[in-house]
Amino acid sequence: MRKEHYMKKKVLAVLLSLAVFGGVVCSCSNETADETEASASSEAAATENEETEAPAETTEAADETEASDSIYPLTYVDIYGNSTVIESEPQTIVTVSPTVTEIIYALGAQDKLIGRSDYDDYPMEVFDVPSVGPIDLPDTELIASLDPDIVIVSSIFSEEAYNSLTSLGIPVAIVVDEDSFEGMIEVVGDIADLAGVHDAGVELTAELSEEYSSYADLLETDAVAKDTTFYYAMMFGEYGDYTGGAGTFIDEIITLAGASNAAGDVEGWSYSVEQLIANDPTFILVPDWAYDSFITTEPYSSLTAVQEGRVIAVDANLFERQGPRNFEAVQLIRDAVNSYEAELDAAA
Repeated sequence: MRKEHYMKKKVLAVLLSLAVFGGVVCSCSNETADETEASASSEAAATENEETEAPAETTEAADETEASDSIYPLTYVDIYGNSTVIESEPQTIVTVSPTVTEIIYALGAQDKLIGRSDYDDYPMEVFDVPSVGPIDLPDTELIASLDPDIVIVSSIFSEEAYNSLTSLGIPVAIVVDEDSFEGMIEVVGDIADLAGVHDAGVELTAELSEEYSSYADLLETDAVAKDTTFYYAMMFGEYGDYTGGAGTFIDEIITLAGASNAAGDVEGWSYSVEQLIANDPTFILVPDWAYDSFITTEPYSSLTAVQEGRVIAVDANLFERQGPRNFEAVQLIRDAVNSYEAELDAAA
């Protein structure tokens, strides 16, 4: 029973991740159900949002004549056209997104953090910060009692929660995941501005851009292992098979590492076990919590990667949360490719 409960909990987390990756906003839905129902209905909520969609999110100074050493007052317009005005540098922040929280820590702005979501688990210091609930339907009364200068949320945030907070005059900024490293880096800069650490954002985005360029340059100089394929088993088994297909952020992680995505023959997140068996990838990346189950469950256990010991247990957050740690995922794949090619050379 304990194992089944754990699996269901992780399935819920994956479904929430899929909703965020898909850029689904619930801020214009009428969700009042529990977490599972909110996740399942997020796609329908996105359809309702089409009438409010706007160009990609931007941050810009509301007053272009403002002194050069200040970016406030700041107007932030998200991808759905919601406009948020931050009058002055925020001193207190609530984040309702594990991704945003990780970036807040990477920016060194954690001293401003006074609330976070139930799903936040990195870095470990985050557990000292009070939780305000799930990422879609948090406890808005608790958030209001904390009196934050700004609340930064993900695209799965519900309309109910959004309206509840904004009606009290609390600024809420919706940050949507991108499908590329360059987009991720821009989001880091946006979060820095929203958090009141513009200079730290400039420094961190410059470092991330340099790191991205170094990996991109390697693709031009190294022998790219296009015949070495990787499959990321985001979810599998009775609940369905999900991975990162062509055009997803996970796809770019794999290709930036110099390998090929075994699921590059589809777009989006849904895959089939029949396709997986037919493609028979060189390597399989599995979240560490599911490693034992994957390698012992048919038909997955019959895959060549399983039989030959090329299933790698990974921290799912390196692949499923967008931020500076994504480069660790890139290096993990590069290391696996280099080790595999060395073995092939030695056997030749």
